Amino acid sequence: MANICIAGLWHQGAVLSACLADLGHQVRGVDESQLVDSLNHGEPAVYEPLLGEIVRRNLDARRLEFTSDYARALRGADYAYISIDTPVDTHDRSNLETIIAAARRIAASRSGDLTLVITAQVPIGTCRKLAELVSENNPANPVTVAYVPEFLRLGAAVETFRQADRFVIGCDDPATASRLADLYRPLKRPVVTTDLASAEMAKHASNAFLATSISFINEISDLCEELGADASEVAKIMKLDRRIGPYAFLSPGLGFAGGTLGRELRALQELGSRTTLKTALIDATVAVNDSRAGLIARKLIRHYGSLKGLQVAILGLTYKAGTSTLRRAISLDIIRQLDQGGAVVKAFDPLARLGEVPDLPPFKMCADVYEAAADSDAVVLVTEWDGLNDVNLKRLRSATRRALFIDSRNLLDPGLLREAGFTYSGIGR
Repeated sequence: MANICIAGLWHQGAVLSACLADLGHQVRGVDESQLVDSLNHGEPAVYEPLLGEIVRRNLDARRLEFTSDYARALRGADYAYISIDTPVDTHDRSNLETIIAAARRIAASRSGDLTLVITAQVPIGTCRKLAELVSENNPANPVTVAYVPEFLRLGAAVETFRQADRFVIGCDDPATASRLADLYRPLKRPVVTTDLASAEMAKHASNAFLATSISFINEISDLCEELGADASEVAKIMKLDRRIGPYAFLSPGLGFAGGTLGRELRALQELGSRTTLKTALIDATVAVNDSRAGLIARKLIRHYGSLKGLQVAILGLTYKAGTSTLRRAISLDIIRQLDQGGAVVKAFDPLARLGEVPDLPPFKMCADVYEAAADSDAVVLVTEWDGLNDVNLKRLRSATRRALFIDSRNLLDPGLLREAGFTYSGIGR
């Protein structure tokens, strides 16, 4: 079993620390923040199904510990992972300062040979620069660098680690790639070893393709809505084509929130700019997605003529279903636009942790869906949660002032909503 240091303990690092320890490896997670104390008490910063349970089990087994001391975390380490969730600005450009800072701390604290493993989302070429930074203070002890792109999904991260479609090991040294691949082989998932640059580009390309699929179906859904077709039916038919497939990202909705997919598109745009190559398709994907947050405001204006004075209930705030984070959640962009137009917003979400976002737009957080809907002119479902299907739609309607229900995920049965007295508005229907 390997001795592993993992730098970064917010979402990605916490999941990888717990899951690798659960495979029997000795794991020390390191982060110079209050995350260490909460994790040592078995409480991850971001809610993920199963994650807290796995953390506590491996703390008890002494396979896992968390520290703010890099020297302690690196003692005897075979691998040093940098697994920081890469921050992005409001334009989805990656900010690498925390990742570079972690590399410097590793450089200052390491001793002996080391394999540096980058799982953080970084632009192509970054891994080699980080390895050079770690090596420069201690050139006598070489550093081999590998890139293992993570494809974890918020709200299902443990499952997507254990049942990964593939693990990608990018390293220019085949022997190191083989040893690193052995860490993941007990999961019995496909493992692909390749060169460093190809692994970095594969991460960019995979997420850019998913983002393009989302923008494509959202353009189709707008046309469907105007012409009387149903985009959900169109997507169902498309997925029966084996060249497209049943798991294609073809769900009409509000688009992808910033961060995970957005930063890949920005990275490719910047690569195109540096190499004078055009990125017309990627540019179009970004443009379509940038317009999606305004969809709710446009629907309300089309129905009521104006946003001014409307009372709007937002159901579901988090970035994705099954998680607690609000970082870059599209719900916050929607609320800002409604507020700027003169609407008053109340909201409900059973998991949202409001304290992690310093600049929340104005809205009232409610204890349940019925409080949020009270005296509202419209109810807008943005993010689903466990228990959504238990909501009493007739009681919900009786709480509202007017009857518009906007289902931005096409999750609920339009017939049941109409039977409860709502005027239904979906996406692409």
